[in-house]
Amino acid sequence: MRVWLAGCLALLLAITVYADSDPKAVIEPLKIARDTFYRDVAKYKEGKLTEDELVDSISEQFAPLINDRTVALRVMGRFARQATEAERDRFTERLELSLVDAYARGLAAYGGEQLVLPDQGVILKPGRAMVEARLESRSRDVLPIQFALGFDKQKGWMVENVVIAGINLGLTLRNQFADLVKSAGSVSGAIDSWSFESVSEN
Repeated sequence: MRVWLAGCLALLLAITVYADSDPKAVIEPLKIARDTFYRDVAKYKEGKLTEDELVDSISEQFAPLINDRTVALRVMGRFARQATEAERDRFTERLELSLVDAYARGLAAYGGEQLVLPDQGVILKPGRAMVEARLESRSRDVLPIQFALGFDKQKGWMVENVVIAGINLGLTLRNQFADLVKSAGSVSGAIDSWSFESVSEN
């Protein structure tokens, strides 16, 4: 029994090590989310989904792709060290809800653009990767999109930052949080002021 368990653990460890260094595995969660989105949009156009149902479906699909804790701490920047654990937890929850809501409602206004993904990502080092994608449209110029991903042993590859046409979303949100701290007068006040509306303005 012990030999069997040891063998299983070794196999799982080998799979994990391979997955965090496999450039093709990096792309899979992005492909699944993209393809599911296209199917949902088709249902919406056929009248099988309402706009609210489309937004909810997009939210459910994309929320697991975001490493909300890592993103939240990066957005808080130097203020993360000043915050209590409860405040960091609270901001993580508020940030996830606002990002997913902003992203879902943005996608709900989908106008036929195609997200083109490469066959594989670029492994920067084990557990860190980058994906160079692009958004193509008949009526607009191609929009380059760069995804930065990190590998979680339980959840796999997750998005930690996005750069759209040279605009670093993580950096933009960090500056926004710093501005809120200044205007609110405290980290707690900035967290309370964080909302879908503030994120969707970026």
